[in-house]
Amino acid sequence: MDENEKNQPLDPKQRHIVLALYKFVTIPEEEIPSLQVEVEARLRSVKAKGTILLAAEGINGTICYPEKDAGGPSYDSLQDFLQNHQYFMGLRTRSSYTDSAVFHRLKVKIKKEIVTVGGDASETDEAKKPIGYMRKCTIDPTKVVGKYVPPTEEWDALCDDPDVVVIDTRNKYEIDIGTFENAINPNTDNFRQFPDWLHRFATACKEAGSESERDESQQDKKHCVLNSKSESTDNARNPNPVPDEEMPVVRKKPKAVAMFCTGGIRCEKSTSYTIAANVFPKDIPVYHLDGGVLAYLDAHPDEKKSKWRGECFVFDQRIAVTHGLKPSSKYDTCHACRRPISTDDMERLDYIKGVCCRYCKDVVTEKQMNRFEERQKQVELAEAKGSLHIHDPKDILEERAT
Repeated sequence: MDENEKNQPLDPKQRHIVLALYKFVTIPEEEIPSLQVEVEARLRSVKAKGTILLAAEGINGTICYPEKDAGGPSYDSLQDFLQNHQYFMGLRTRSSYTDSAVFHRLKVKIKKEIVTVGGDASETDEAKKPIGYMRKCTIDPTKVVGKYVPPTEEWDALCDDPDVVVIDTRNKYEIDIGTFENAINPNTDNFRQFPDWLHRFATACKEAGSESERDESQQDKKHCVLNSKSESTDNARNPNPVPDEEMPVVRKKPKAVAMFCTGGIRCEKSTSYTIAANVFPKDIPVYHLDGGVLAYLDAHPDEKKSKWRGECFVFDQRIAVTHGLKPSSKYDTCHACRRPISTDDMERLDYIKGVCCRYCKDVVTEKQMNRFEERQKQVELAEAKGSLHIHDPKDILEERAT
């Protein structure tokens, strides 16, 4: 690198690749620390930002990086490295593009799981440990998952079929800004609640019977209510279950179950659990959307030909994307509670930029409010100077080294 090139600042307004990726694969635990170093070094070589999780069950994350640093439009050296790595061959990816970076820092973390469903056995907090039926079930998406359904008319047919239960496995704040037609919202605050919700829902489906067993007009509407004696819960109730009043009403036994999530990883793990734990009878097939909502929106740039309604929440500075994976112009994020907020939310009197919004105004403490106000002040001062308030400390070390 010559002196002129070294002194050139990174142009924040150049085209960036946003890469969502995951793969369930068995990685020997003793190799994960060296793999972490290898992956981080390669990511930094293309100036990538974002978060990557590594665990014995695989890799998961979303990153962004300047297109030119990866080799240009015709070649991507980072994806070439990942797809040809001994552990990541067949890596599931979804690429989109932005005019600037959507993350401030790069983090490559080692975790127990790349996505946690139902609790973490290593947790000391009882509320976060797996509950009874989770401890008795081995979830291994490398061996069993639901049937993949492409993001085409095949998925649309499932959404339109009244005998198919389509379940959105995401959290309710994500679902609030968009979901598929006729999809069920589990009203979960986090993915740890999902297995408990699923067992309650399946029990209600079983008790409701099917349309062939009795006339729908005479059928009881079965609520998925709490039942401490239910065999499906093994008398080990999630300490923070979805409230009864937020559970759906079940009218009949479904003929099939289809699940979806943002990029495919949550529904892949949830369908693996659903089958391994025999949540539904074996004659009910379990499907999931291949590539998740991102794949569907990528394949459906025209919203008039789509079953998706609204926008799709993403975990980066774009906040949401819409058909064709175009960045949202409608949503921002509350820097206090991290929830997506609309342009209408930002017009409300209870919205204070960087401090609180209508979702968290009643739970933010005075101490937190003072801290958020000071943080927002520093953000505005940094913007006025044309610098970044949040940065990657390793980038600074590398700049000093060069």
